[in-house]
Amino acid sequence: MDIFIKKIQLLNLNVLAKRALLRQLMVFTVFVMLCFVSSSAVYSAVPAVKNLSIQDESGVIVIRYDLAYSEAGTVSIGLECSYNSGNSYNITPISVTGDIGNVSPGTGKQINWNIESDLPGANLDNTKIRMIANDGTHTIRYITKGGAVMVLIPEGNFQMGSIPTSDGMPIFGDEVPKHTVYVNSFYIDAHEVTNEKYGQFLIATEHTPPLYWDDTNSLFNAPEQPVVGVTWDDAVAYCLWAGKRLPTEAEWERAARGGLVGNEFPWGNTLDRNYGNFSGVDVDLEGIEWYDTTPVCMFKPNEYGLFDMIGNVYEWCSDYYDFFYYKTSLESSNPLGPAFDPENIQNRVLRGGSCYDGFFPTYLRSATRYSYHPSTSNGIVGFRCVMNNE
Repeated sequence: MDIFIKKIQLLNLNVLAKRALLRQLMVFTVFVMLCFVSSSAVYSAVPAVKNLSIQDESGVIVIRYDLAYSEAGTVSIGLECSYNSGNSYNITPISVTGDIGNVSPGTGKQINWNIESDLPGANLDNTKIRMIANDGTHTIRYITKGGAVMVLIPEGNFQMGSIPTSDGMPIFGDEVPKHTVYVNSFYIDAHEVTNEKYGQFLIATEHTPPLYWDDTNSLFNAPEQPVVGVTWDDAVAYCLWAGKRLPTEAEWERAARGGLVGNEFPWGNTLDRNYGNFSGVDVDLEGIEWYDTTPVCMFKPNEYGLFDMIGNVYEWCSDYYDFFYYKTSLESSNPLGPAFDPENIQNRVLRGGSCYDGFFPTYLRSATRYSYHPSTSNGIVGFRCVMNNE
């Protein structure tokens, strides 16, 4: 029964997406305005780096970034460098100036590193740089790849799946049993792939645009909204172009949980509308209430510094979907999901819930699983990318 309910709910999303397109165009204008506002928005007590860029300008490495942090005081910002393509980060830049050390939150931050002084004759093709943001409680490592900010998720074990809880939150049969899974460290995009980034991919590759892309009445295609209407193959094509890949289902859930143990949601055990866009969320910006997708990073990040892991859009994973996979799989280290079976296993996994799911909190839990045929395209399916830590 539970899988039937979820399938009906997902089918209804197509109807909701079509209804959304009939909404007034002025809401689209508000989206664009808030894309700008979001660059200086205050998030939770986790140091969040946005708009990170690292460029070589005549032998000087210039790092530009924005820093969001809601607590009083400063965040300790540091750099670490790898001279062997990311195999080890054991070089600490010394000849640096600018917004490094104890830095106050704000936009337009810049660090200048005279790499020629520290590493004469350095081969920049083999050089990678990470930014470290530390507030005394969180230590988050950021890199940039393909113009997107990525966060390092540490290796380790976590409890994947669900068990019935004392709060009575219903769970689905495909989430049991709860089991221990080990995942290698990896990088994951801090937020979903946006229309702006996907547009760069379309220009570079002449890939077929997704649903709603050229629809002037759409409420889904402002630059900083997550791209939607992408099939699984579309998402894979983008990842390959960006030098990344889709997350496994295990990687996605580990990242979503943010290192917290035993919680239903990435932030705790009760639905908190400050952490995601789901079903008419008031983001407390001019009293605006959202009903469709919002620009990325409008809400608080989880403990790993990741935005929109729950709500906004469903996110494709690399795995095939099998309702009984948790019950039958013996994979406890970096599971890749079930094998393709043309008679029984064809769908791909989706995670994260959408902007229409707030009326059903159980759909928004870190462990909730969904599936679609990889050719599916609708208004609330997007994705984010991951990359191996190497």
